[in-house]
Amino acid sequence: MSIDVSKPIPIVDGQKISREEFEKNYVKPQKPVILRGLWKQYPAYAKWNYAFFKTTMGDVEVGLYSSTKADPSKTMSEPTVKMKFSEYLQLIEKEPTDLRLFLFPIFKYKPELLKDFDYPTITKNYMKLPFMFFGPKNAITRMHQDIDMSNVFLTQFEGKKRVVLFPPDQSDLLYRLPFNVHSTVDIDKPDYKEYPALKYAKGLTGILEYGDTLFMPSGYWHHIEYVEGGYGLSVRSLPTQFSVKLKGFYNLTIQRKLDDMLRFTFGNKWFELKKSIAKKRAERAIKRMHKNNAHSGDLAFQ
Repeated sequence: MSIDVSKPIPIVDGQKISREEFEKNYVKPQKPVILRGLWKQYPAYAKWNYAFFKTTMGDVEVGLYSSTKADPSKTMSEPTVKMKFSEYLQLIEKEPTDLRLFLFPIFKYKPELLKDFDYPTITKNYMKLPFMFFGPKNAITRMHQDIDMSNVFLTQFEGKKRVVLFPPDQSDLLYRLPFNVHSTVDIDKPDYKEYPALKYAKGLTGILEYGDTLFMPSGYWHHIEYVEGGYGLSVRSLPTQFSVKLKGFYNLTIQRKLDDMLRFTFGNKWFELKKSIAKKRAERAIKRMHKNNAHSGDLAFQ
């Protein structure tokens, strides 16, 4: 039995939605949406392709990360291998590989590329830190929340991506690791014996195509699969609530450093303890759901 991700991510015309509509229907209630064709208004839509990047910055050395060699007890901090950018693009175009390039500060190397796009006027408070993500066909980004808790606008260029989202209030059902923004579960091959709370999780699924932009609200869990080799661009805006901004700051500073320190000190024992805590939280979440369902049933007969 698969996890229930049958509900589709809503789709709207990205070139027709007004700022008022977007703020009211998605930003304020913190609901995800695919803005179809939003990026068609910018030069990057027609200009950026594999040949363009190979010509303009193919000699840049990039650090790549292997999905199969990823250690679930750690955040990905050290690249698996390094190579020229042009060689990597050749890989994801035509050859089998599992190497991904993420949080790539492409504008650091070619600041003139900033002229090829702008920040969509449908909202405000953008963090002027755009990054790009590259991956081959079938590459998987393991499920996680973004550590800074920002709202994310993820735009797809070459290829297609399958995106699965879960709201932040399902963190316990997804076995979020303490002092972390990751989970050890595989939503495509769920192990219900090991992770029984997954039976109660409910997510949304969508496909991003060339020029589409996913608005992903703060704290949403996301699992991303490269249906085809390709790349995308992400820009971020600050969360609307002060408490969420504070949580993002805490995650980036105190939480990350504390987690690294405890992992260095206790090694795998720390990871096993975190998994144990995550399972206990999931058990409590299941009990709360059963209690709430029973209470709702009692009210129905009153």
